[in-house]
Amino acid sequence: MENRNVVIAGPAESVNPIDRDAGPTLVFAIEKLLLDLILTGGAPAGRKLNENELARKWGVSRTALREAVRRLEQAGLVTIIQNRGVFVRRIGLGEALGLFDVHAGLARTAGRLLCNHITASQLTELETLHLEMVAAKDNFESDKYYLINAQFHDMLMKYTRNIRLIAFHEMISNGLQTFRLHNLQSGGQIEASVREHGKIIDALKERNPEKAAQAFEQHVLAGKQRMLDAIPADSLTVDTEGN
Repeated sequence: MENRNVVIAGPAESVNPIDRDAGPTLVFAIEKLLLDLILTGGAPAGRKLNENELARKWGVSRTALREAVRRLEQAGLVTIIQNRGVFVRRIGLGEALGLFDVHAGLARTAGRLLCNHITASQLTELETLHLEMVAAKDNFESDKYYLINAQFHDMLMKYTRNIRLIAFHEMISNGLQTFRLHNLQSGGQIEASVREHGKIIDALKERNPEKAAQAFEQHVLAGKQRMLDAIPADSLTVDTEGN
């Protein structure tokens, strides 16, 4: 495990001063800053987070920072080692495969729920995002595609109106994002992903719960296979601890 500390450049105003004494609101703001730091690669897997430096840079208390860190530990993104500090977790292949399997189950449930809850205007929003992804694909803008893709999936879950499902989806998506960030060099097959999105939308338009459930589940499982295809063959060993 690397012991180099992560020191964050930037003003303390990264956290709104109005929120610094707002209890849970402040902790949520700090948690989001830490999350963004991890998901964008600013704090690579295995790195130690310098809590003193982060608290100073962001102008927040160590108490609030520690609570935010504990929330990320519960989400599986950091590890707290007594007398050593806080380290960004490295998500292994085995764990990533497990996350995909859970995600597929959530997607199946979401597809069924969406047919009961999604509105015509929400369907239009999803179609608009779909067209934007098609344009990004055609223009070879892979970074833009993946940003819109994440938004598309978040909206699908949001429109189920199931708070627990949305929370589980966010936790799993963050874990998979950290795995992709530190392990994958290829973006996979965008063309196939676009076609799968179209099938999900078509099923929702038909208000067919089983068809929507299957389309969304198969999309996630196909994404799992695309992930495996993007990993070099000599990295495909999965140990019993899921690393």
